[in-house]
This record gives sequence, C-alpha cells and structure tokens, in this order.
Amino acid sequence: MKKFSLIAFFAVISMVCVPLLAIKNTPPRSETTESSVIQTTSSQTDSPQTIAVFRSTENSTQNISMFEYVCGSVAAEMPLAYHEEAIKAQAVACYTNALRLKKENTNKNTAHISDDTAVHQGYIDEAQRKEKWGDDFEKYEAKLQNAVKAVENQAIYYDGELCVAAFYAISCGMTEDAKSLWGTEVPYLKSVSSEGDKLSPNYASAVAFEKNEFIKISKENDLLKKTPSTLENIIKIEEKSATGTVLSVTVNGEKFTGEEIRKIYSLRSPVFTIKTTADTVTFNVCGYGHGVGMSQYGADCFAKQGMTYKEILCHYYTGIEITSVSDII
Repeated sequence: MKKFSLIAFFAVISMVCVPLLAIKNTPPRSETTESSVIQTTSSQTDSPQTIAVFRSTENSTQNISMFEYVCGSVAAEMPLAYHEEAIKAQAVACYTNALRLKKENTNKNTAHISDDTAVHQGYIDEAQRKEKWGDDFEKYEAKLQNAVKAVENQAIYYDGELCVAAFYAISCGMTEDAKSLWGTEVPYLKSVSSEGDKLSPNYASAVAFEKNEFIKISKENDLLKKTPSTLENIIKIEEKSATGTVLSVTVNGEKFTGEEIRKIYSLRSPVFTIKTTADTVTFNVCGYGHGVGMSQYGADCFAKQGMTYKEILCHYYTGIEITSVSDII
C-alpha cells in the first residue's frame, strides 16, 4: 500500500476496531467511530513494555503492561468460549491496534489509547474479568493468558506499516470492502467470504417502529421536517454495495448514508432491508457490526475447521504479514 494512501486513510479514521463488548458468550456490539484525542494530566510512561490507557469510567490514565492490556482487551472484545486459535487471532489484532496508536500518540499530551469502545477497543482489568466470568474466571483467565502468551509481540503489517486491524462480531456472509463503507481504498481490508457467520443464532435481527415512535426518532435526528400522514414508502434504500451493505437511503426524499441510518435507528449492522406500511417501519438486519476486517464469529468457525490464527488473519486481512516485534514501541 502506498504511504500516501495510508496517510489519507488514517486521516479519515485513526482506529477502527469495532468496539465490541462481549457479555459472557453472546456476540459483542459493534460501532465504527473516528478516534478522538484523549487529554490527560498523567504523564505517559517511557517504558517500552507498557501502554497509557485512558480509563473512561474513572476519568484517569493508567500505565498498564502491554501483556495485561492485550489480555484485558481480548476479554472485553471476544467471548472466551471461542476456539483458542480465534482468541489468538483477536489478541494479535488488539496488539496491532494498541501498538499503532501508541506509536502515533507517544510524546503527545494524550493517553495512548482509550478503553471507551465508542473511541477505541475495549479493555477490562482482572477485577472486571472476575465479575464478568464469575465461576468461570479461573478457566477463562488461564485460557486467555495462554493464548496471549502464544502470540506475544506478534503484529499485523502491510507494506511495512502497522495495520488498522478492524474487527466486529458477525458478517453477513461476506466481509465489506473498506472503500465501500469508509470511502478510502485500503488494500488489506477487502471483501472476503465468511460463510460460517450465517450459522450464528444472532445472525439475523429485526427492529420495528410504530408510526409515532418512528416520527419522533426521525425528527429528533433531523431526518423529517414535517409529520407525514403515512409511513408507506417514507424510507427507501437507494444504493447497496456488492456485499449488501446499505450505502444510501432516502427519508421522505432526503438522502442519508446507511451508517447514519444504522446509528439513528440502533441497527446491528449496515446490511439491512426495509419494509413499510401505513403505520410501521421494519428493518430486517443481517450480521452484527460494521463488516470490515475480521469477523469474530467467522474466525471461531474457521478455527473449529482447523485453521490456525495466522491463516485466519491472512484470510480476513488481504496480503498482510504477521511479524514478531522485537523492539516494542
């Protein structure tokens, strides 16, 4: 990938990982956001083995060992019931994102990374992991640490640069091309098959709105100026990508992106269809998350079929190299 293209891409989105927060064994939620600068009065650590993490609920910055950070990030982002090779793949992705952001934010008056999943990838400490897993803590903590140790210091590179290791919960059966969703060509974030996702019990979802609720939400978000007499054909899909991601929608004739519609109406993914009647609007949704990069459920399916973490990562991130980082930033 040419460095000019990388600069343009990072200007659009400093970090996309799908902020995902797994609850027990249920798939995590997913959002795609541009990162914001986290101001902090705490000085960054100079140690190459630590990372400065902004703890959003505490409104403070903590210097955490990189190993513990990756453990806590994987625990926040992926169900530990998943196959060990999928967990290893997730660990490499989390480490890659952390390493890239640390490199970008070193010597700035900011934390390196936030644990707020609306900004960066999640992180939960040991006490939070105990609370989350309960009686399964010892089993899952051992599985987690073994997986992270097995891939420690391994990161994803493309053309000599650390990648944006985007990930999310469940695809629609194909991953999305970054250019379709974010408007920037990224050669390692291409559309690939992920058929196993269709087996997920959370693959399909539906969100329905009665007339008054739909009008209220739409007006609050400036999608409607006037109250319509009927919802019949009030909202229409205008353009989709080849994989089914909704790119543009009109609401009462006004045009919006599929991502805007997904966020406003709290849909699980931008892959959806719309059915309207005079008094209702129903969104039928496939997948869970933005759809770019690695599908976590798909990674688990591939692992169960015998693929290693390296094979999983090379499938979801096209043309990448997985390299051991001898000198951690």
